[in-house]
Amino acid sequence: MLKIAGLVTLILDIILVLTTVFLMWSARKAVEHGNKPVYKVRAYYAPALIIALIAIFAFTITRMPYRALALTPPAATVKVTGHMWYWQFEQEGQPALGALPKGEVIEFAVTAADVNHGFGVFDPDGHIVGQTQAMPGYTNRVRMVLEKPGLYHVLCMEYCGLVHQAMIGFLTVE
Repeated sequence: MLKIAGLVTLILDIILVLTTVFLMWSARKAVEHGNKPVYKVRAYYAPALIIALIAIFAFTITRMPYRALALTPPAATVKVTGHMWYWQFEQEGQPALGALPKGEVIEFAVTAADVNHGFGVFDPDGHIVGQTQAMPGYTNRVRMVLEKPGLYHVLCMEYCGLVHQAMIGFLTVE
């Protein structure tokens, strides 16, 4: 998947470079034929703008946090199923979820048994760590690093019925 994304990025970069070359060539042609002074400005600022955008894109795309999570094998995989109105957790085939390792990549395989739910994980201080949708018949995989030891809350982030507000699960991180 990452190879395909890299190939698409390369193709788009080539298209941007060819567009820049075309703009420079067409602007210089217009200047040679004595057209308006605005073409002189376009001949320099458009390529500079495109080159700056390519540089910014190249600098930021390599620093996205999701890339590192995707390349790192998870320390644990937790299967999560949302029900009306509770969360069911399974870890590596065991019905009871043990403590998760602190500072390691954890993969959550999230689905729902009945209606759509929003799977949101909050750290012990109440800050959101990550979220994804829990949908019947589909499994979303999301990876998170749980940095702080303690009790994490799993809340439903999408209204799923009358007892939605009580749909709270817990993860222990040690």
